[in-house]
Amino acid sequence: MRTKTLLIAVAALAAGILASSAQTYSQNIVGYANVVLVGGNNLIANPFDDGNGNQLTNLITAILPAKSTVTTWNTGLQMFNGPITGGGGTWNANTTLPPGVGFFLKNGTIASPPVTNTFVGTVIAPVGASTTNGLAALYTLAGSQIPYAGDLMSDTNLNLVNSGLAGKSSVTTWNLGLQMYNGPVTFASSSPIPVTVAQGYLIRSVQGPTNWVQTLNVTP
Repeated sequence: MRTKTLLIAVAALAAGILASSAQTYSQNIVGYANVVLVGGNNLIANPFDDGNGNQLTNLITAILPAKSTVTTWNTGLQMFNGPITGGGGTWNANTTLPPGVGFFLKNGTIASPPVTNTFVGTVIAPVGASTTNGLAALYTLAGSQIPYAGDLMSDTNLNLVNSGLAGKSSVTTWNLGLQMYNGPVTFASSSPIPVTVAQGYLIRSVQGPTNWVQTLNVTP
């Protein structure tokens, strides 16, 4: 894998940095990712395990304007949970946002200036190990459990194409500029779905519940 593709911004290797020329790595990877939040709605996902329960109040620490919100998806009820409001670095409630769970973060209004939130933590899959993200029947707001940017359908670290979803199952991304969903891309098509680190997306399963298994690969 090309180091530039695995966007664990400034990754530190827990057992020490080994020779990059040999492309060998330690098991546990920690790092950070700076995520720019535009004015209005952003569909994002926590890319790291922060080691402290992955609570909203610890993860989203950027100074946001009043009436900013975080809204999560209820897979059982197939509807959005009530929004959690915040601003000025505080929130009026808390919720757990583990890696792999997508959520909407509204940065004030569309006229609000962009702000940057820094996620810090550990990649939940050690090198060579797998991690599983359960996808519900119908709709799930999800994100990659491995902080990786590339084609959601073909890159081996993302591996959504091998999740058991097929045919009319689809992935829908969020258009930051237009503040609306892009058209869904079905698994029956060969269209790539480029995604960035900490991006969330809406996954629709017509096959029923399934598991999205990802393995952290470090070989080219």
